[in-house]
Amino acid sequence: MRDANSGSVQLLKVDPELARGLDVPRAREAAERLYTRAIDVPRGRWTPQPWLTGGSQPIGLLVLEGLLVREATVSNHPCAELLGPGDLLRAGDDGEAEELLPRRIEWAAATSARVAIVDQALAVRMAQWPEIFAALMDRAARRAERLVVTQAIAHLTRVDDRLLALLWLLAERWGRVVPGGVLVSLRLPHRTLAGMVGARRPSVTTALGQLMARGAIERRSDGAWILRGNPPSEDHIEHEAVPFAQQRVGIPG
Repeated sequence: MRDANSGSVQLLKVDPELARGLDVPRAREAAERLYTRAIDVPRGRWTPQPWLTGGSQPIGLLVLEGLLVREATVSNHPCAELLGPGDLLRAGDDGEAEELLPRRIEWAAATSARVAIVDQALAVRMAQWPEIFAALMDRAARRAERLVVTQAIAHLTRVDDRLLALLWLLAERWGRVVPGGVLVSLRLPHRTLAGMVGARRPSVTTALGQLMARGAIERRSDGAWILRGNPPSEDHIEHEAVPFAQQRVGIPG
């Protein structure tokens, strides 16, 4: 699916959090000078296209709106990452990088999305405000931390524990408190959830049914999730998983 060019945008207007380290006069000055191009990404499969940046060398893309999914597949085993507003991604594949392990990387827009182009020309202008560069570095570090936590979740023994932990992790960013729980307004297919927790899609469907049956989560008619009770604690996961394994293999308690 091809991107639709959206023209020029004022960076600090579409992402005001980048200016949080600036005082009011410097933030106003930066807002007046930091313009970049943005592209609209329709829902569906997507390929980042760095040639859309024009003459300046692309560095990366900054998600402004919507949800993107990056899926990496090794030996028919997919792993998915969810990206949203504020996340940074590379503008395209590095054709010169040596890849010894066969893999396939695919992108899709889970919703219609919008991304801003971070190119060398913008980086040069941004150098006058190092606080903005620091904010971008902080975004990249937070994305790396989320990836490590997601990887840790995928190592939990039971698929239902993985899914519950993942939904609470997503709630940290996309959730809001509502009567009776925490609402996570994300409509993610079971394939994407499976890739995020390292499971097969049928196992995810079964595990979601188990979580709903015991009242840990609720699926709304619009596809959003309501998380009931408190986030799972480390002790809860351990105590729930170990007795089950002991019963299965006959290990004494």
